[in-house]
Amino acid sequence: MKNLLISPRLNRLTITIGYFGIGGIWALYSDKLFGFFQPQTSIVKHSVGPCYWCFIVISSGLLYLLLYYWNSTRTELQQSLGNMTRAVKSYSGCTKAMIKADNETMLMREICRICVEVRGHRMAWVAFAENDPQKTLRVETHWGDDVCFFESFETTWSNTENRQRPAGISIRTGKPVIFQNLMTDPRYKHCQEAAKKCDYTSCISLPLQDDTHTFGALVIFDTKPNAFEKEEALLLEELAGDLSYGIKTLRLQAERKQEIEHRLMLAAVTEQTSDGVITFNPSGTIEYLNPSFIKLCGIPADEGVGVSIHDFECSKRNPAFYQAVSGAFETNTLTTGHFVNKDRGGNEHDIDARIAPVLDSSDQVVRYVVTVRDISQEVQLQRQLRQTQKMEALSMISGRMAHDFNNILAIIMANSKVGLIEDQDEESAQKNLLRIHKAAIRGKKTIKQFMAINQQREKPKQPLKISDLVQASMNLFRAMMPSTIKMKNDVTVNLGQIAGNPKQIHQVIMNLCTNARDAMQVTGGLLEISLSSMDIPIERIHQYPELSPGKHVKLIITDTGHGMSREELEHIFDPFYTTKGQGKGRGLGLSITYGIVKIHGGIIYANSIVDVGTTFVVLIPLIEATGDQEGQNVEAWGNLSVDQNKTAEIAQREAVTVPADYQI
Repeated sequence: MKNLLISPRLNRLTITIGYFGIGGIWALYSDKLFGFFQPQTSIVKHSVGPCYWCFIVISSGLLYLLLYYWNSTRTELQQSLGNMTRAVKSYSGCTKAMIKADNETMLMREICRICVEVRGHRMAWVAFAENDPQKTLRVETHWGDDVCFFESFETTWSNTENRQRPAGISIRTGKPVIFQNLMTDPRYKHCQEAAKKCDYTSCISLPLQDDTHTFGALVIFDTKPNAFEKEEALLLEELAGDLSYGIKTLRLQAERKQEIEHRLMLAAVTEQTSDGVITFNPSGTIEYLNPSFIKLCGIPADEGVGVSIHDFECSKRNPAFYQAVSGAFETNTLTTGHFVNKDRGGNEHDIDARIAPVLDSSDQVVRYVVTVRDISQEVQLQRQLRQTQKMEALSMISGRMAHDFNNILAIIMANSKVGLIEDQDEESAQKNLLRIHKAAIRGKKTIKQFMAINQQREKPKQPLKISDLVQASMNLFRAMMPSTIKMKNDVTVNLGQIAGNPKQIHQVIMNLCTNARDAMQVTGGLLEISLSSMDIPIERIHQYPELSPGKHVKLIITDTGHGMSREELEHIFDPFYTTKGQGKGRGLGLSITYGIVKIHGGIIYANSIVDVGTTFVVLIPLIEATGDQEGQNVEAWGNLSVDQNKTAEIAQREAVTVPADYQI
């Protein structure tokens, strides 16, 4: 650097002296030179006067000044060009850093590197201000002399006497702070030894700011005093401003990315959740339907999106739900409720709905969100629990009533029998006593049927090959079926065995088939019977609280009759409840069926749609097979309907224990 400063001066002086020497030589010898070429004395002979020598001296001085000015201008231009080159490199590096950086630390580290390697400073570091009680200054990154940096590092930005350091001042004031000479500046007297050890002479601290506050500082050290003159300070301020903007942009991008990820996660959850979700714009037009709502409502998404709530097919089928949604739109308040939703196929679902407005920052409604939860299973379980509790109570009552009535009927039957024997000559008395005796017998049979509801009257159980038993019962019932009703069987063979009483299981099948036949007596239809196995894993046992995990036999009997309403379905297993009208049924068939299924450790439930049909499902646990007993079952029940000539006799006999006029 020293040689570069001296050589321009030598060049200027050398050129000036050379000019002066040449001018002097010219003045002294020019006439002789001309005399050599022009021998005429009158032309070439003249004397050199003082004016000529003054001209040479003055022109030499002007030449020196001209060269000095030219060299100074060139030096300034070179320095300016160097500064411009460094500035361009700085801005180029800063731009590249902001383009390439995908996190704050990478960007800050690159800016520090530019300050040291491009701008030529000794050390650069970035720290953030923590808003804790100690006002901690947390270092994020640095570039330069690591050892000296950490030895002289300030740990707080608090305003105390021994903490008047660059970063703390700029963070508190939000303005750039310049220490042109750390060795003489009293604000840095507590750290002058550390600065001297690290050869730090000048320093600048630049605040890093967002729209609301100063969150950190960029601190740069240099080995020269007065290294941060106005032009350099302005350039570094712009660099710090770019860094602040870059940090703010990266944070916004991170927040936006996090928000996008959050929304994608919510969208994925919404798509996969079992709860139905439907959104409306403020005018009540559908914006979105998730798969669960589509399944619940039975309407494809393209038939719902863009449709008004008033024209929505699901709204027309479910007026109560429509009124609740419309009311929430009018009041802009959260609305909840329990509704019965009917899908396109006519199936009914119990749902809990929540209709809520979504507000923006100015409390204006931007959309409405309706979440629907299908609680049909819960309602079914509650219904089964109530039925179980009700049947248990009726069981206790029926046992006591049946015992008392049996005693009364026994007395009536005994005395009427005696009267019939003793009063054989009196015809009128004989007739009256015979009527009493027959009525008592009918009452005895009714009590016997009523007692079937009571689970205390369990009959001995044995392993049954359920598929053979169902097939045999169907063969028997087919002969009793009118021509207007078709039967369709889908019985899986070799399902295994259940522990049960064959007569009682036969009674269950006959009761359910009889009800199905009566429901299709007028219009005709199709009776479908299917038998299959069903495995209930332990993780799904909560759906069947009355069963145990494992394999079960699943009997499904479906008809296409007149169906039942929800209110009727609530009471089908109640004793003496019937939908057949006066004198057509005593309402004990399904009560007895329910009791038999419960005795066998199973469950029975039904689903029905008015004018569509009814389906009964029976689940009974399977047991491990035993060869000998399996053969006895086939022998006992396999030929149940072989002799078609005895069908009427069998049906008449079965009517005693399986009345054909049971409910439904």
